[in-house]
Amino acid sequence: MFIDIKHEQICFFKAWEQFIATGELNPGTIRTEIADSWQRCYTAQVDPWADICHDILNTQQLKDLRSQNHELIDIAHPFMVRLYKFVAGSQFIVILADNRGFIMDLLGDDETLFNAAQLNLVAGSNWMEEKVGTNGVGTSLKLKKPVQISGSEHYCRYAHRWTCSAAPIFNDDGQIIAVLQLSGPMQSAHLHTLGMVVAASEAISDQIRVKRQNEELRLLNSRLIDIFQTVSDGAIIIDNRAIITESNPTAQQILGRQLVGCNINDVFEPSRQFDELLWASRAFADLELQAYGSRGALYCLVSGKPITYSDGKSNGAVIFFNPIHKVRSLANRFSGAEATFHFNDIIGQSEGIRAAIQVAVKAAANTSNVLISGESGTGKEIFAQSIHNASPRREGPFIAINCAASPRELIASELFGYVEGAFTGARRGGRPGKFEMASGGTLFLDEIGDMPLDQQATLLRVLQEKKVTRIGGDKVIPVDVRIICATNKNLLEEIEKHNFRQDLFYRLNVILVSIPPLRERPEDIDLLFNYLLQKISKRLNTPVVYVEPGIKEYLQKYNWPGNVRELENVIEKMVILNNNQTLSLKSLPSGIAALGSASTANTVYTNNLSNNTNSRAEGMSALLAERQTIIDLLKSHNGNISKVAREMGLSRNTVYRKMAFYDISRTQSFD
Repeated sequence: MFIDIKHEQICFFKAWEQFIATGELNPGTIRTEIADSWQRCYTAQVDPWADICHDILNTQQLKDLRSQNHELIDIAHPFMVRLYKFVAGSQFIVILADNRGFIMDLLGDDETLFNAAQLNLVAGSNWMEEKVGTNGVGTSLKLKKPVQISGSEHYCRYAHRWTCSAAPIFNDDGQIIAVLQLSGPMQSAHLHTLGMVVAASEAISDQIRVKRQNEELRLLNSRLIDIFQTVSDGAIIIDNRAIITESNPTAQQILGRQLVGCNINDVFEPSRQFDELLWASRAFADLELQAYGSRGALYCLVSGKPITYSDGKSNGAVIFFNPIHKVRSLANRFSGAEATFHFNDIIGQSEGIRAAIQVAVKAAANTSNVLISGESGTGKEIFAQSIHNASPRREGPFIAINCAASPRELIASELFGYVEGAFTGARRGGRPGKFEMASGGTLFLDEIGDMPLDQQATLLRVLQEKKVTRIGGDKVIPVDVRIICATNKNLLEEIEKHNFRQDLFYRLNVILVSIPPLRERPEDIDLLFNYLLQKISKRLNTPVVYVEPGIKEYLQKYNWPGNVRELENVIEKMVILNNNQTLSLKSLPSGIAALGSASTANTVYTNNLSNNTNSRAEGMSALLAERQTIIDLLKSHNGNISKVAREMGLSRNTVYRKMAFYDISRTQSFD
């Protein structure tokens, strides 16, 4: 039964004319999904009077598109052929588009394809809504469901003579990977056309799923054959009685014993996951279990995957495992639990910073505990990472924990870990602590002065015994960790206040590295400014070509309570607020600008009048003469500050200060 479209299309066309003219619709005149689509097209400024699709891939791009989707096209094409047979001779075409709206394949008789080509309805054209307005492909992708769009329901006038029935094609993850569409003359719209397209798209999805399952079976079979030669993990195969039938060389090497013929529960501590793996075909991953090797017990991370018959019954399982220290070392490296800073990353040439680096370098040469003291923002973690990277433990993990940031009730679980069920909210399978994760490397305890007293006693015991026991557990786990601590507090004062244990202090304070605050090393501000400016402007992709004279002098007069971290924040703000790739004095925070302005102006004024105090007139005359001298020298040396400074016998910074005082700019000097 064909749809009686005459009266309906007249109403649709009037609604379309009203919307195109006014951007408004009378309620109930068209379907909500069409009204919403028109609104999206209107907002996207789609031209309703456009005569063709304009977004078309070139020959190479279309070739690449088809190549990338060749498996999908190969699966879909037979279904497209079957669908076309139902409509052959009726001026309908079958279209397959990708999830971006680009047509990858289409079928139809020559005349229909020719007519479609007049609208650029061809392979490689893009039929997303924002490109060509409301249509089957684009609207189905937006709605993520089947849709039929006929006649004046299309947003663009040229498509009003078409009817389109489209349905998305989904993969196993529920994601749209393509759209199937049947397009033809508007007067041939049929109630069952959309149903045919939906059935075909579902059949394509089913075929994709079947092919994927077959591929998984093939890959699993290949994996089982090649696993013993290619996998670096320990791997064993068990039958449905939990008896080991095969093991690879790595498994033999890890455990150092004969495995074939043993029950899995004699190799690993018994676990219900093994039972569920065999009887419920329930896979598991990253289960921490104790294994029994020839050299004693060791902790391993174990994963299991069931092997089943076609009816789902168990046929055994494949089990992978690795010593947990090896897995954690790899995980730490890829999760960022490694040190990235080195001593050459520490910026500064002041006596204080060089003394701190010298002590830190000596500390790196051994494995003694280190205490780093310094105010917040001085770069204590940079020193800690540099010590680690220069130490014999550089290949091991670098694990950091902020003792002040961790809640009091969770600091113990963070440091020492916990077993499953140790407390409400404990993660299934338990969790290793920072000491275990840092084994073989360095544990950095930042803000150690804020650690609760009760946990300080536990920490002291771990440092003495080099063993941890997880919260709620009874297994003793040996750890090999180098401790570096940092604090912004005076721990001796904290000891007197009974906030810090004296015995723990002496255990940690083997080597003390004291980092001076930024206010005590103003000579480093110039180096830090240049380094941070380059780093920040590169990160923000905001180049800075010129820095107004006097900025660094202003910064050197400031007290910097937040130290290097505050300096970095100030520079970042200035870079963001820069004008025409120039850092200006106006971008300085008001507190710094006010302090620097008064001090700098007074210094410059005093220097210029020191030899001319006899009269105000002589002083002004000298100032004007010096100003003109600077302008003349800048002109003669094309604005080269170094040459001007050399000829005047001054430093470059002094020349910059004088230019700021006399209100001389480089561009002005060439006028």
